[in-house]
Amino acid sequence: MEKVTRRGFVSSAALGVSVMALSFGSEALAAEKAPSPSSSGDADAARSSTSGYEVVLGSYSGLTAREVSLAQPEGTYDVIVCGGGGSGLTAAYAALEQGASVLVIERADSCGGTTSLAEGAVQAAGTPWQKSLGKVNVEDDTADRHFQFWMNDSEGLVDPDLVRVMADDAADNLQWMADSFGITFSKVFGCYPASYTDTSLLADRIHLITDAADASKTGGVVWTTNAEAAVRGAGGEILTGTRVAGIIRDPADSSAAGVVTEDGRAFLAKRGVVLAMSGIEHNEQLARAFNPQQYWDLKTQAVATAATDTGDGIILGVGMGADIARFGGCVDLLLQTWSYTNNTNPEIPYILVNQRGNRFVREDTTYAFHCRAIFNACMQEGGFDDQTGQTGCVWMVMDSKMTGVSQASWSDPDKLQAALDDGSMVTADTVEGLAQQMGVSPDVLGFSVDKWNSDVAAGEDTLFGRTVQLTALDEPPFYAWKTVNTNIGSIGGLKIDTDAQVIDRYGEKIGHLFAAGTNSGGWLGPYYPGSGTCLQGTLNWGRIAGVSAAKA
Repeated sequence: MEKVTRRGFVSSAALGVSVMALSFGSEALAAEKAPSPSSSGDADAARSSTSGYEVVLGSYSGLTAREVSLAQPEGTYDVIVCGGGGSGLTAAYAALEQGASVLVIERADSCGGTTSLAEGAVQAAGTPWQKSLGKVNVEDDTADRHFQFWMNDSEGLVDPDLVRVMADDAADNLQWMADSFGITFSKVFGCYPASYTDTSLLADRIHLITDAADASKTGGVVWTTNAEAAVRGAGGEILTGTRVAGIIRDPADSSAAGVVTEDGRAFLAKRGVVLAMSGIEHNEQLARAFNPQQYWDLKTQAVATAATDTGDGIILGVGMGADIARFGGCVDLLLQTWSYTNNTNPEIPYILVNQRGNRFVREDTTYAFHCRAIFNACMQEGGFDDQTGQTGCVWMVMDSKMTGVSQASWSDPDKLQAALDDGSMVTADTVEGLAQQMGVSPDVLGFSVDKWNSDVAAGEDTLFGRTVQLTALDEPPFYAWKTVNTNIGSIGGLKIDTDAQVIDRYGEKIGHLFAAGTNSGGWLGPYYPGSGTCLQGTLNWGRIAGVSAAKA
């Protein structure tokens, strides 16, 4: 019998888990059980029986014990993958390569998830594409330098063993992706540093996913579309429009033995269950409890991930006794400007100031780093009322040169006028007039702009050490945009080991249970270290989880 500590009680209750035949602060329920089998042959045969099994249900499901019957399972497979996004489809195909029978269950009406919405960038060092298409530090780049870069930007908050596997396997993962899913990579570029990054570790490692048969098709949707076709072609089954509501557990060893769907159907897994249902991006309750920046984004900013990213896999994993690898931080960017996402993009001349009119961050840092600083500046100067949505603000201050940079959405006169009309952008012919439009002290904003311009003239940002786009703001009219962070992912998930197996709160492996993509955690620090990290994690842990589940 699993020990129930006060810590276990609190974790499971906070994540909204009800557990059949165990009580974690909610009603203890018993699922209808099948009669004992007449014989039990090998391990697979034993796991095909439902005798004595219990079900861990997420409270979001609304199911009751009477609505769940294990007596007549809908089907039995070697591996069941929960989630049909990038990590889930990758896990499914990897398991099929091992000869496993596979079922993918996707909550949405079609596969793809957040991966299909992504730009489609994947990081790796030492690939042939990097050497032929990259420009910065590509000739002698290695997996070890890639590992050091990720560790350098993690602020000591990642599992180095997981990051090491990601870096070491990255190049092979891209080759496997290309071979398996009809993909190539048409562009390789680099990311920007954090303010403290050892810049000798930077290199062009970000590979843009492109359809090998049609170079006009790029992005994460190419991966998910081609991967879905590959899974179906290899004999995998995919069930869409179906939400996983619970995990079937074998009480003999607390291992995963299958899943239950929201309509009460049971599916058995002889070898493994893979949780690949993304993070808590659209779950306000979990964000409020575990990730303040994600909660703030949900209430005051913009979240652009799949609507089905509500942490189902994390909820169910914790119900199975899983530990959490740390929550905190987001994959945020300034979408209207794509600021500092790609070292080949033209950047807009601007400075960022808080609501007092002071600069507070080195603007040419990697996008999620300065977006974290934006969050902190808003909280520090304006606080946050989650009932009214009131919070502090940050302004991007520009001059007329902004309108000539195509990367800014406001280079389109109609979009610029729309921003002025809706109040998200203000303009004036003088910095003093701009300050009045912003509601900040003209003296403070004037000092910030004058200091910036004098530093530019001297060739050095003496406040923060910025080196990119040292351009004076001196050509009226002046503009100020009230920034909006666009969230494309939360950070934090289930604790896994290097086999993608889920780890419980006592440091032990949970039998036959695996996690992939952002359903897992421990491989991202408190902010996102640059484009392509998440999709490499999605690819890496999906592939490993599929293989591990098939061999369990």
